[in-house]
Amino acid sequence: MIIILYKSSVIEYLNKLVDILFEDGYFSFRDTAKEYVMDLLQKIEFSLPLFPRQNPRYRRRIYGKDTQYITIRKNRHTSYYIFFLQKENKYIVTYIGNNHTDAHYL
Repeated sequence: MIIILYKSSVIEYLNKLVDILFEDGYFSFRDTAKEYVMDLLQKIEFSLPLFPRQNPRYRRRIYGKDTQYITIRKNRHTSYYIFFLQKENKYIVTYIGNNHTDAHYL
């Protein structure tokens, strides 16, 4: 059985992401922004154990030591980088960034 946990800062980010997507006009309805974030979560849950993982080129404190990441492409403009630690079948998502904020570090 695979177990995926999220740092509290990641949960906060995802909650803020709903607000940002709605308030900045990416989505006309808050429920649509929530669906977008829920879809991202589903993709994380599916992809984390399967996608090829990479090591970041730069070590940033925000990523955590020994962190790996996968890339999830949501649309043609935005890819999310899911940073995590793994021990056996347990994963902890430590940070989520995207190509607008973190690509230059990878």
